[in-house]
Amino acid sequence: MASESWRDLRPPSATSGDEDGTTGYIEYFQVRQLHTLQRPVTETPYEMAFVVSSQVMELYFGLLCHELARARREVRADDVPAALRTLLRSVSHLRALEGTWESYADMTPADWNPIKARLGKGESSSVHSCMYRHLAFLLGLKSSKMLEPHRSTPLIHKGLQEALSAPSLYDEVLNLLQRRGLPLPESVVHRDFAEPYVSRPEVEAAWVRVYHEKSFAELMALGELLTQVSDHFTRWRERHLTVTMRTFGAKPGYYRTEAVARLRRGLDQPVFPELWSSRTAL
Repeated sequence: MASESWRDLRPPSATSGDEDGTTGYIEYFQVRQLHTLQRPVTETPYEMAFVVSSQVMELYFGLLCHELARARREVRADDVPAALRTLLRSVSHLRALEGTWESYADMTPADWNPIKARLGKGESSSVHSCMYRHLAFLLGLKSSKMLEPHRSTPLIHKGLQEALSAPSLYDEVLNLLQRRGLPLPESVVHRDFAEPYVSRPEVEAAWVRVYHEKSFAELMALGELLTQVSDHFTRWRERHLTVTMRTFGAKPGYYRTEAVARLRRGLDQPVFPELWSSRTAL
């Protein structure tokens, strides 16, 4: 195998310090440790791109959880200007997340099959990432079934259970709409947050008022940024479907699930649904 001198960045141990030539850049970004985390197990040319892109996705899932949890706190505190800035950053992160598919978007079944064989039948899809599930819960896509693969890891399972039961970002936004004088039923703002959100005509009517009445300009700006978050999250999911179809078609996925059909069903669950349905009346 040809020498890969860039791998010399990798340390023999986790030690660090100025005595071995560590710079501020290397130390701050943990560069040497970062380059120990890619360990291809096949000779498939696309595997390194698959590993790196998936790790980058994980980092963006974590970043988005950090940002959207912040936006949720800001909405809860009635600090809409701060929430708008946070959501604007989140939209940029989602655009970058969409791009993570590009490095292996043209991978063929022949490229993918050796990787899949080494991964086995485990939960190896990005939608089975615990951080992705935290993100889905923050966005309001609640399902207790999403906890099942993590029962064997109690700490992760506990964190996901807490995230499932907590109000989503959209739940807090609807609470804000009620505080700003829009008539929403108590059953919308005070409910079992672990249950899937169900669209309500009263919520759709509230968003129609927000967009029609100038006194709600700040809430309209919030609605537009939430729509952008929903839009770009959906685009990432669409790319996931496309890449899945390209790499192994309609074959059964992990645990014999119908991977393509499952991903298609997910696209029928838009994030922040009334922000989309209300546009018919605008």
